[in-house]
Amino acid sequence: MSENPPRRFHLQRDNDLTGVSGTGRVADGILWPDGTVTIRWRGERPSTVNWASIDDARTVHGHGGATRIIWDDLAPGAYTLRSRCPHCPDGHTPPDHGQPWHARVGSERDADGQPTVIRVERAAGAHVAESDADWIRDRLNAR
Repeated sequence: MSENPPRRFHLQRDNDLTGVSGTGRVADGILWPDGTVTIRWRGERPSTVNWASIDDARTVHGHGGATRIIWDDLAPGAYTLRSRCPHCPDGHTPPDHGQPWHARVGSERDADGQPTVIRVERAAGAHVAESDADWIRDRLNAR
């Protein structure tokens, strides 16, 4: 059995081909360390189903790309600290634990007056590290 922890995901349906589940976030799932998958459907009649693999779940529920698997957790090993933080005696707090994050539109504008920058920062003025920027880039780019 794999040593990886369970990994959360959800099913995002862009087009409801069957007219049953609707669109948007239609189910939540877990990829278990042994490679099996559990999916819990949302809605008026929630249900739970287990699959032997993520590929089996995608084949049945993907509807030819109309429903996508969106990973809520990074792949195992995707986040590692590149160096110790000199300001954190016990090591830098991982970006997905501890202080919450805030995002806001910056004051920078293009020639048409449209915003061009989104600022992401730790709450309460907590400091950040390069590893935090790596984590954010990975999340935004779905690595």
